[in-house]
Amino acid sequence: MIDYISNLLNFLYSTVDFLEDKKLVTKINKSNINIDFASKSKRGDVSSNFYLIVNKKIIDSKYNLKKFLSDQISKLTFIEKFEISDTGFININFKKEYIIDHLKKIIKINSNYGNSQYGKNEKINIEFVSANPTGPITIAHLRGAVLGDVLGSILEKSGYLVTREYYVNDSGSQIDILSNSLYKRYQQLYKFEINIDENEYPGEYLIEIAKKIKDDYGDIWLDEDKKKTNNFFKKFAIENIIKDIVYDLNLLKIKFDIFSKESEIVNKNLIEEVFSILKDKNLLYEGYLDKPIADDSENWESRKQLLFKSTQIFDDRDRAFKKANGEWTYFANDAAYHLDKYKRNFDKLINIWGADHIGYIPRMRSVVSAITNKNDYLEILNCQIVRLIKDNQILKMSKREGNFISLKQVFNLVGKDPLRYFMISTRSETSMDFDLNKVVQKNKDNPVFYCQYAYARVSSVINKSKELGITIDSFSEYENIKNYFSNEEIEIILKLISYPFILYQSAKFKEPHRLINYIEDLSSTFHSFWNKGKENESLRLIDKENITKTQSKLVWLSAFRIVLKNIFEIIKIEPTESM
Repeated sequence: MIDYISNLLNFLYSTVDFLEDKKLVTKINKSNINIDFASKSKRGDVSSNFYLIVNKKIIDSKYNLKKFLSDQISKLTFIEKFEISDTGFININFKKEYIIDHLKKIIKINSNYGNSQYGKNEKINIEFVSANPTGPITIAHLRGAVLGDVLGSILEKSGYLVTREYYVNDSGSQIDILSNSLYKRYQQLYKFEINIDENEYPGEYLIEIAKKIKDDYGDIWLDEDKKKTNNFFKKFAIENIIKDIVYDLNLLKIKFDIFSKESEIVNKNLIEEVFSILKDKNLLYEGYLDKPIADDSENWESRKQLLFKSTQIFDDRDRAFKKANGEWTYFANDAAYHLDKYKRNFDKLINIWGADHIGYIPRMRSVVSAITNKNDYLEILNCQIVRLIKDNQILKMSKREGNFISLKQVFNLVGKDPLRYFMISTRSETSMDFDLNKVVQKNKDNPVFYCQYAYARVSSVINKSKELGITIDSFSEYENIKNYFSNEEIEIILKLISYPFILYQSAKFKEPHRLINYIEDLSSTFHSFWNKGKENESLRLIDKENITKTQSKLVWLSAFRIVLKNIFEIIKIEPTESM
């Protein structure tokens, strides 16, 4: 779908191309050209800085850019009037018929309004959450979980084929520690004296898993072979914790298409394949690393090991690929996992990582670039921390210490909608405070409530009109409805028909918070109009004495409800009919 903002931008871009081809201007960065369709400071339905940008690039000072531009804009049949102001901004007003045609499209296309083929059916893999299966999913993983899921929906609406993936780190020392911690809880059930070491997991969730083992297997593991016991407890722990993670994420309507396991990647011998690729490109060598800045231990010593030349690509230092003892590093395993995804023929990979993985990004992008010969094949989005606040106190947590706050606990306190809404309400790169008291309040200070309330108010008008026998089911007088729109309503309608561009931007920049900003602005404008109608009778939405006027209102109200419902569907919050 080509929206009216994109149409206008394409016109401006083609004008730049013409001027450059004719050698009338020096090279212009098109990304600096914008269309203001949302701010309160704009003059007209939209404004553009086009003239300001281009006029600075004119080669011949005698060239009359203003006249040329005016002649070109005059050819656009959908523009009612325009001006190039003294400040250099182009202020444009559209023909009412043009605006109403867009309203008709919303009504006709309905649930598909805003969707596009921008992605051209490219296959995208989004890997997110991927929390180590050492305990329940916690509030620390929540932001990335919602971001990944909503971004997946945005990309699907924009013409991409999306696979949502969870990577299960079921190998390594942490899983061995988990297995040992669970075994101790199992022993405890048989009155053994146990001591949970500092590096082990003390959480009570392991007691519940241990009880399942006791119920299903009795005491057979008390005297079984140690290796066999360790393997069993490891597998049992992972299976049960992943099962609980899947259940908890499903509370927020988050589902994955595939769960990939580190152990399966290891068994495929993909690390050796990565090794061969890097070796053939002369990106591996035997060497020594400097002491990590974050390592303050006195016993650290540099050892000769196999290193990856990541500084030749995106990194600021080379990275260990194989340990001094001959074992592959965690980084090597990760590289093999990304090779596996590449071999599954995805056109692009997106990883969503927490703030604690920022330092890991350059090396991962470097090795994926080396494997794929594509510098932009892997994109990593970073999620900053969420601070949980209750009763004006910051709640501190640690899975290792056993005092973490699980997703399920927070869900039980506030429900799905506030969690999903607020987790994408700001840029993921900025930290966030999530106030458990405020997000459940039903007032205008709670934006998720305010947006749902706008939907409910619109629904109440549509439902009330239906009771009066007034609908737009067979409405055909679209050419007349422009006579019934106030300036305030035109402002709302212009926002409605900008939605396809907002969705396109959200997909292009991979920023779901743009949708939140949009519906908050749209809802605020609507509530303001609604309140004016309490005092100004001409702004009221139902007129039993003038059916066509009421139907005119129902047209944009129906479009309003469609747009909000489409966004609610992407975010996966409920479109409430009454509140």
